[in-house]
Amino acid sequence: MADANPDTLPTPRDPSGPCPWCGRISNFKVGEETALSMTSMSGISYSDRRVTALHCYGCEKGTVVVTTNLGEGLMWWPVPGAGILDPQVNDGVASTYDEGMRSLAVGANRAAAVMFRSALHLFVKDKGNAKAQGERHLKSALKHMKDDGDLHRSLWDWADHLNQLGNEGAHPEDYDDVTEAEAAGLGKFVRHLIRHEYEMPAQLLRDQGLLQD
Repeated sequence: MADANPDTLPTPRDPSGPCPWCGRISNFKVGEETALSMTSMSGISYSDRRVTALHCYGCEKGTVVVTTNLGEGLMWWPVPGAGILDPQVNDGVASTYDEGMRSLAVGANRAAAVMFRSALHLFVKDKGNAKAQGERHLKSALKHMKDDGDLHRSLWDWADHLNQLGNEGAHPEDYDDVTEAEAAGLGKFVRHLIRHEYEMPAQLLRDQGLLQD
């Protein structure tokens, strides 16, 4: 078994990491493995993929992972990070973030970057002041929000390091291809922004008995 890495998604070789259902770092029970049979154009059958069910010891829900013969994770269901957002998250922000995560899960990095960028635009429309909402460029809009105290400085510092904030996906004729690392970094930024700007305030209100979903 490979060395355990709690920061990576779980696989049969490393059954630990963030649960696609509950989002918590957990350990997983490894279920039965099934080979995926494929047929080449020449009619030759072969198997180079495996499907395994993993069960989270935390929430006790099951996840299906597709791996290579070497145990490298390729796809997970449910899509990690999608569909587990707080109900108080803006509907547009939540749906575009979820679509970005689904794109990221199948290696559609440019599509993922476009959707994460759309989520940021919708966040500005929902939470930004008139100056931010009227700004043409997303990075400038976020800077307006930071300057006016509508965006935490730590989030702006992260945004400032994300090159072009996904412009590569929206304008492929002007920018290089989006790498997996770039798309994943943009997705992590949007997820932290959602947690900080929507979920944490909602949880504080619930704890005070001031909010019921």
